[in-house]
Amino acid sequence: MMLAWQDWIVSLIVILCVGRVGLSLWNLYKKTKQSADNPCTHCSQPCDIKRLYDQKKENCCLGDKKTKKSCCE
Repeated sequence: MMLAWQDWIVSLIVILCVGRVGLSLWNLYKKTKQSADNPCTHCSQPCDIKRLYDQKKENCCLGDKKTKKSCCE
């Protein structure tokens, strides 16, 4: 008789642990999906990817400026 309620408690603890792991994975998936535009959002140290990303961002902005051509020249 005593073993039955212990089994229920162990089962409840296992279910709660599995639920917590699932929730953590879901939150990680959502964060990754939201910050897909910047690959270094979660980096703790500077890396080559961040440097390349910053260079690409700067070069992209420089290329957007177009000079207006005059028809008289």
